[in-house]
Amino acid sequence: MKNTWMVLDEQLKKNEMLNKRIVQEMLYKKSNKSLSWLINMDLLGIILLPLFIPLCIWLYKYSKFHYLLSSRILVAVGVATCILGTIWSCYKVLKYLIKIDFSKSISDNINYVNSYNILIKKEKIASYCIVLPIYLALAIFYYYELKVNFSYWTFLIVVFLSLTVVIYWSYKKIYDANIQSIKKSLDELNELKEE
Repeated sequence: MKNTWMVLDEQLKKNEMLNKRIVQEMLYKKSNKSLSWLINMDLLGIILLPLFIPLCIWLYKYSKFHYLLSSRILVAVGVATCILGTIWSCYKVLKYLIKIDFSKSISDNINYVNSYNILIKKEKIASYCIVLPIYLALAIFYYYELKVNFSYWTFLIVVFLSLTVVIYWSYKKIYDANIQSIKKSLDELNELKEE
């Protein structure tokens, strides 16, 4: 009887360890998927933003309104935004995202994710309080110099409202959701490790 209980106890411990390992693997996969999304989005920015620089210059050069001051400022700000955005995306990826390794220290990974989350919060503030207002002001100045009619002003308002909604949605669905998913998985992995 005693041997039977020992065998059963041994079997339960093995099952518990196996279940724990299965849960860990699921959490690693979930975290890796979320991390891949974040890395891919920042890499997309690193690839696409520099491609907009020649486009800005080409649009300025072949625009019939290139003589306008607002047009020149808009191109300069567009090029500066592309350069700064590329540098910012590189910084986020190199400083935090590529250092996250789920096979290593959980506390280090939590620190990297929290630091990355702080950068994303700063990026949101910059997007809503600096970048969008600058572009809106430049677009208003451009329209003012062109003396456009009311329908163009309506179009401008619709575009900026739509852009604001798209930016908000992308931060919420891509960045916030994936960061929270990684944090939750890391917390669960930490709990499993302590058991």
